[in-house]
Amino acid sequence: MNSGNLVLATTESSFISKCIRWFTQSQFSHSFVTMPDVLSFPMCIEAAGGGVDYIRFDTEYSNNQAASYQLWNIKIDQSIKDKAMQSILNDLEIGYGFFQYIYFIWRKINSLLGRDIKSQNNWFNEGMICSQLCVAYLTACGLGYIFAGYGKGSIAPADLFTIFNAHPELFEAIQSVRMPS
Repeated sequence: MNSGNLVLATTESSFISKCIRWFTQSQFSHSFVTMPDVLSFPMCIEAAGGGVDYIRFDTEYSNNQAASYQLWNIKIDQSIKDKAMQSILNDLEIGYGFFQYIYFIWRKINSLLGRDIKSQNNWFNEGMICSQLCVAYLTACGLGYIFAGYGKGSIAPADLFTIFNAHPELFEAIQSVRMPS
C-alpha cells in the first residue's frame, strides 16, 4: 500500500457510523490518510473519537471484518504527498470535534427543506473531524481549489466521495474492500 492515499470507510456495527451514513445518505462515515509503514506495519492518520491519532491500518481496517473501505490514489507526485503528510503530523493529538456534528444535522434539516448550505462555514471549530484532516492534507498537497463551494469545516466523507468522482484527473479508486454491492 502506498502512503499518501485517501480512504473512505465505514464500520457497520458502529452507532455513530450509522447516524453519519443516514444524515449524509452515503455509504461512508469516515475518512483518513494512509501513512508510511512503521516497523513493517501499515499505518494511517485519522481523526476519530479520541482525536487525531496515528494508528495501524491493518488492525483497524484491512483485518477488521466490520470495516469496509475504498482506497483512493491521488495522481500527483509522491514528493508532494510526502510534504503534505509531514504537515498533517502537526495535527496529532488534536481533540475530536464532536460539536461539529450539530452543523451537519442542521445541514441535513436544510437539505430536507430544499436548501443547500454546504457553502456556509461550520459554526464549531474546536477539535478536528476526519474529513477536516483529509481537507488539510489535500490543501497541503496544493489541491485546496477542489473545495470551492464548501465552507470551512462543512465537508463530510460523503462530500469527499463526490469531489473525488468529480475530479478523475486527480483521484482514482484503486481498491474496495468489503463494500456493499
